[in-house]
Amino acid sequence: KLGVQSSSDHISTHTSYACVLAENFTREGILDAIRKRHTYAATDNIVMDFQIGTAIMGDIVKSAGPPKLAVRIEGTAPIKTIDVIKNNTYIHQLKPNQQIAKFEYVDNASAPGESYYYVRVEQTDGQLAWSSPIWVTRN
Repeated sequence: KLGVQSSSDHISTHTSYACVLAENFTREGILDAIRKRHTYAATDNIVMDFQIGTAIMGDIVKSAGPPKLAVRIEGTAPIKTIDVIKNNTYIHQLKPNQQIAKFEYVDNASAPGESYYYVRVEQTDGQLAWSSPIWVTRN
């Protein structure tokens, strides 16, 4: 199970970001968050919050019922599309056309076993962000 990040090298002609959700802004806190896969990738200063219950990006959780996803995006330009992906299949899409978007989605088609979910964002200017997955085992 891997988390995602994006980063450009020092001679790159573009910028991208390895975003880390750390409890403590210390070397140890940042490394701990990276080890827990609490990361996301972005090609601009896009803020992303993706949770399933109390689980955040990178977590592994169990669920007795259908997973309820909570997503909040703060873009740097209007958001063209937000995709929810489950096991490499697009299961939900929004086209908010505004800079800030917030929504909840319940996967009523979830079945027993493990699935992973992540979120992909594209702005109208082509900038992107994508989350690390959250792995959910449904009983």
